[in-house]
Amino acid sequence: MNFLINKIQNFPRQPGVYLFKDAAGEFIYIGKAKSVKDRVLDHLRNSTDPKEMRMVSLATDIEYILTDSEIEALILEAQLVKKHQPKYNISLKDDKKFPWIKVTKEPFPRIFSTRDLDDDGSRLFGPYIDATAVKRTLKLLKTIFPLRTCAHHLPGKGPSRPCLNYHIGKCYGPCQGYISEQEYQTMIRSAVSFLTGRSKELERELKRLRDESAGKLNFEEAARWRDHLQNLQKVTAHRKTVLPDEADCDVMAMGRLKAQAFVTVLQFREGRLVARLDRVLDNPLELEESRLWPGFLEQHYLRALTIPQKILLDVLPEDIQLLEEWLSRLKDQKVSIARPSTNLEKKFLNLAQKQIGFKLDETVAQKEELNSKTVKPLLELQQALGLKILPRSITAFDISHISGTDAVGSAVSFKDGRPYKTGYRKFKIKTVEGINDPAMMRETIERYWANQEEKSEPHPDFLLVDGGLPQLNAALQLVDEKGYNVMVAGLAKRLEEIYLTGGEVVSLAKNSSALHLLQRLRDESHRFAQSYHHKLRQKGIDSELNKIPGIGPKTVQKLIRHFGSVQRVKEAGLEQVSEIAGKSAAGKIKKYFEEQG
Repeated sequence: MNFLINKIQNFPRQPGVYLFKDAAGEFIYIGKAKSVKDRVLDHLRNSTDPKEMRMVSLATDIEYILTDSEIEALILEAQLVKKHQPKYNISLKDDKKFPWIKVTKEPFPRIFSTRDLDDDGSRLFGPYIDATAVKRTLKLLKTIFPLRTCAHHLPGKGPSRPCLNYHIGKCYGPCQGYISEQEYQTMIRSAVSFLTGRSKELERELKRLRDESAGKLNFEEAARWRDHLQNLQKVTAHRKTVLPDEADCDVMAMGRLKAQAFVTVLQFREGRLVARLDRVLDNPLELEESRLWPGFLEQHYLRALTIPQKILLDVLPEDIQLLEEWLSRLKDQKVSIARPSTNLEKKFLNLAQKQIGFKLDETVAQKEELNSKTVKPLLELQQALGLKILPRSITAFDISHISGTDAVGSAVSFKDGRPYKTGYRKFKIKTVEGINDPAMMRETIERYWANQEEKSEPHPDFLLVDGGLPQLNAALQLVDEKGYNVMVAGLAKRLEEIYLTGGEVVSLAKNSSALHLLQRLRDESHRFAQSYHHKLRQKGIDSELNKIPGIGPKTVQKLIRHFGSVQRVKEAGLEQVSEIAGKSAAGKIKKYFEEQG
């Protein structure tokens, strides 16, 4: 490390790209900087993140490349990351599960569906989430443009005669030289315009080509462009504009899951929603969204065929002005990055965020071998409370008593969002006298934990305490003293607020599936505690008051209903008992308890 620091002392304070290398000479991280020296020293001296510290510890050498400006550094960084794919840079995955549309790099290109993403110079559109949408798009494309579908290497190696597609008007016969390479390439450019959603621009271009060919008296070529135009107008007649001013806009939402991130892109071209892309990012340093967006935007638009005038995000990226300048250069037109400002824009961002939610649920469900419906509240709870792991096992605690008498505690367990009856526990409170709910809660949790260890049962991922701050603080004090490795939260019934360590309060939306799960846990622990308390009271009634000669069950019920417990009947004066049971019965009761001592 000292060797690197000494080396960096001679680095320039100028814009450029720096490259961390490991012992094998492989690039493990590539970054850009306004001042190469200062930024690299920041990595080495100020890093407190364990993952970044691990990356720095693996570095045995650091190189740099100076650039004329910060924007040139950004461009070079994007190119180098794409080429070398360093271990600790974010990496945009080309998802091979879904089909893409490929435009081959040939004199007479073909357009077809593929999952082959090899870098052979072809242009790729996608990935398409719905394979049916790919087939529909290609069918529409070939309705407008009669492109070749054969795999012959043209020109020069075609068949001796044209195929059936030529005779039925679905191919212009490039294999026989019936269409020039220039005209075919023009048709391919028009097809690409259609794939990128530029249908109005394409319509104007086809009109121009039709009129230009007619002006040159090339009526056969003019007829072809006319047919393409008419086919395009038929295909696009039903499409509706949803954004005002026929704007080009990408609406993006991101969701993170430890070392992965997911991005949904809604592409609007000429005001119409033309595509939805779901992308996956490797995020080895587990960066937050504002630091992830620059890398994603660089990699996404470096290979994109179209760049919109506006990009709408839920969280603005670092270096936003630099990114806007770079994108504006690529597009040769002003590009802005902003948060949604209109209700319509917010609506589409919300749609993208919902898609991200589904993707996160699906990913976690597959990893945990759960279904997406089960995992949704667990994942939402993990994110809301900042839990390190998915809380598949949760235990909720409650206390039940009447003015401190016959006090009991309950522990109710849920596994994967469902009641786990084998994990239910009930306890008579033994060490607490009088009304002291926090102390009762502490005893219940301590005895539950000891019971789990005695039976070698696994500890839960998360503990829920019914009640407010006093009960939570008692539980937290116990956890701290005993060294239990578990997170504890309290659920207050009045406002359904969740209390965390340090007095932090989290409020979940009323329709939150995580809140509904906690409410179910709280209600079940309450029911279980009350059921046990009622059973103990009934047992006390059976064993005491019902044994007194001359005291009937109705009188017993009246006494318990009024006093709450056998103990309080014992403690009451003769006059108090007489008011409920009458003088005769009261005398018998008092005499019985006096004889019992």
